[in-house]
Amino acid sequence: MENYVNQVLDLPKMIGEKLSGNVFNSMVDDSESNIAKWTGMLYKVAALILVVGAVYGLISPLWDADVSLGEGKEMLGAIISMLIALYAVFPIAQVVRTAGDSLGKSNSSIVNFIFKDLVIENIKLIGKVMAIGVVFSAACMFLSWLTDITIMGGFSFLAMDSVNQFWSLPMEGLAALCGMFGLDFVSGVISDWMSWDVSVSSGDAWSWSGLVAIGWNLVGALLILARMYVSLAVYHFLYGLISTFAGWLKSPYLPFKSL
Repeated sequence: MENYVNQVLDLPKMIGEKLSGNVFNSMVDDSESNIAKWTGMLYKVAALILVVGAVYGLISPLWDADVSLGEGKEMLGAIISMLIALYAVFPIAQVVRTAGDSLGKSNSSIVNFIFKDLVIENIKLIGKVMAIGVVFSAACMFLSWLTDITIMGGFSFLAMDSVNQFWSLPMEGLAALCGMFGLDFVSGVISDWMSWDVSVSSGDAWSWSGLVAIGWNLVGALLILARMYVSLAVYHFLYGLISTFAGWLKSPYLPFKSL
């Protein structure tokens, strides 16, 4: 009797295993171990969507009657700006794709993956994308300076407050930690470092001030990379500090316990 009852209870399992194309159970059962792979795939898809959407958005003025490219030098500047932006899309998408490849290969636990690997890769992604954007903006400034044609980079993502806040999160955490210990001067130095902006407005064509402005914008790209690497180092330090403290809470030990 017991065998018959077990066979009836196992009936859904038997049928499910024999259904052709039934991979849903294995997908759900292996979901935790595949989170890194799925996240990496998501970034790869995002890179493809970025390329397709950006390319379509950039070239759509060519057939959109509501958008005017102007005439003469204005039209030439708009076309050159479009070509530069089209070129910039692919290095930026490659940064997103590289982040996806790195995340997809992660073997970390779910906690370390979310709070360490994912955060670190996104800090790298934001920093590299911002640096690439500044370099291409400087290229547009140089061509404007060289030809006296208005060429706009259109890299408006550099001014996204939400992106900048996430990117500077490790430095803000370090500043808060220093403030807790009364090291307000260190917090001030960190705030000044993260808010330091060396970019200047473009000058007139073939002018010394215009050439200097281009140079300062290139310095800004290097400054962005420097901030990125410092933020990564600070995040590694803070994460290690929190991990050590969490491990100590699990099995607290005081040196004078044995005295």
